[in-house]
Amino acid sequence: MTRIDCRDISGGDAAIAEHARPAYESILKDGYAVLDNIVPATRMATLHEEFNSRYDRYLRDVEHEDSQQVGNRRYRVPIEFSGGFADPSIYANPAVLAVVRQALGPDAIIEAYRAVVSLAGAEAQHTHRDGPFLFEAAISPILPCHALTFAMPLVGMDATQGTTGFWPGSHRWKTLPEGPPPETPAIAAGSCLLWDFRLIHAGTENRTGRHRPMMYVTYARSWYRDPTAFTRAAQVRLAFGDGFLENLPAERRVLFNHLPG
Repeated sequence: MTRIDCRDISGGDAAIAEHARPAYESILKDGYAVLDNIVPATRMATLHEEFNSRYDRYLRDVEHEDSQQVGNRRYRVPIEFSGGFADPSIYANPAVLAVVRQALGPDAIIEAYRAVVSLAGAEAQHTHRDGPFLFEAAISPILPCHALTFAMPLVGMDATQGTTGFWPGSHRWKTLPEGPPPETPAIAAGSCLLWDFRLIHAGTENRTGRHRPMMYVTYARSWYRDPTAFTRAAQVRLAFGDGFLENLPAERRVLFNHLPG
């Protein structure tokens, strides 16, 4: 597992990209990387409070029309680009985008913006990939990455609160062999994970009496749309607050170039 401390990253785009290169190389080899300290922990505490206030209806063991159950006491829920969730340091963080663009190219887009909430007492999740291989062919596991999941917990993830378990290299496997245990990195609030959409992973159990929300962005090549995660009309990929798109500067508008207007 590769961890990059982003606390002291500075300089122009080239310097940031060079600092991020080990994370990109880890995604190529192992399928994932950890970027530590991309935003202050205090910022995440504020965002957690906002999530609890705005999205409290999703903090119950109930599936709504616009949410999706993805395991025992575990739900995928929508997030809107508004308030603190419209902060570019979250969805367009320079250190994260440097890795994304090395993996997916300069025209990478934001394909979806959601959260996964693991409620208190949630059991371990089933192993899965975030999306299927592009083709049912022997070449599929060795193709370049077509989408990345950027996951940022709003509370720290560890063995008690739960985290995400990964099988390194499984983005290159057709199936998960018996036996190997997953890697289960602890992720502090303010740090994040980036993984290849094909990587086999699973949320671990939440042994506490507190919910564990983890917001995520799907970054993708401009032509890719996740064919599995949005099965009902109410499950929107992207939702925007008033004026969000209209007021975006050009360097961030490229992330939404696949949208009309």
